Amino acid sequence: MKKILKEPLVHFLFLGFLIFGYYYLTNKDSNAEENSIVIDNTEYDYLLSLWKKQWQRDPNEQEIKAFIDQYLRQEVFYKEALAMNLDHNDLIVKRRLSQKMEAVSNDLNAIIKSPTDDDLNAFYNKNKDLFILPPAYSFKQVLFLNDEDNLESEMETTKTQLNNGQDIPKARQTKLSIPNTWNKSEATSIYKTFGDYFTSVLDSLPINTWVGPIPSGFGQHLVYISKKEVSEIAKFETIKPYVEKEYQYQTELDMQNKVFEDLLDKYPVKLTADKIPSDIKKSYQN
Repeated sequence: MKKILKEPLVHFLFLGFLIFGYYYLTNKDSNAEENSIVIDNTEYDYLLSLWKKQWQRDPNEQEIKAFIDQYLRQEVFYKEALAMNLDHNDLIVKRRLSQKMEAVSNDLNAIIKSPTDDDLNAFYNKNKDLFILPPAYSFKQVLFLNDEDNLESEMETTKTQLNNGQDIPKARQTKLSIPNTWNKSEATSIYKTFGDYFTSVLDSLPINTWVGPIPSGFGQHLVYISKKEVSEIAKFETIKPYVEKEYQYQTELDMQNKVFEDLLDKYPVKLTADKIPSDIKKSYQN
């Protein structure tokens, strides 16, 4: 027994036990405090407001217990997941936390910089290319399906009748549920319906006469253009709300980039992968 007590390994284990015991006793309260889940007035009011926002009424006692249980379940699993380091290299967790930091920078931008009319005017004048209205057309169209009998002669006959002032034949009205009349329709909207080629030739067609056939994905069209509105920069007064929205979006991006650049100084970047091009590696060197 005396021989065992003299062994260095026994001394080491005994010393380790004393250290561990002391650490456990002195940190027991702090660990308990750190691991505790507290629902104070602020947290409860927040949970209650979320419940009422969803259900549009006050909860009863059973429902209060239910959303508290749900919160506790989430907190317990969350804390244990952190303790087990499950958040490490989790792409979804990283993306969500990154989005929350971007939201923080957006809130910071809103606090720091509320745009004035002068700000909006300056932004509008500097970025007029963002506010270009696409060309628009007022026109009528008559559709002929590609598999119709006597297609070419039918189109020529109908075109002659229309140019002589006759109405669109009933059989050709809203064919395939496509309207015959389009008023001040932007090129982007026309493209979504009729496709690229149909939209691209509209600008070259004459005014106030039925022409065609013009192909689309539906078939062949006779087209009558009554008005063309060329692409132009929208006037500030008519699109001020849109300018303000675009201004806020751009300044949020600027603030995010500024916050990112400032924070990047706190975290040195080391690109050690051999396959990364040397020019890219140099761009990240301080």
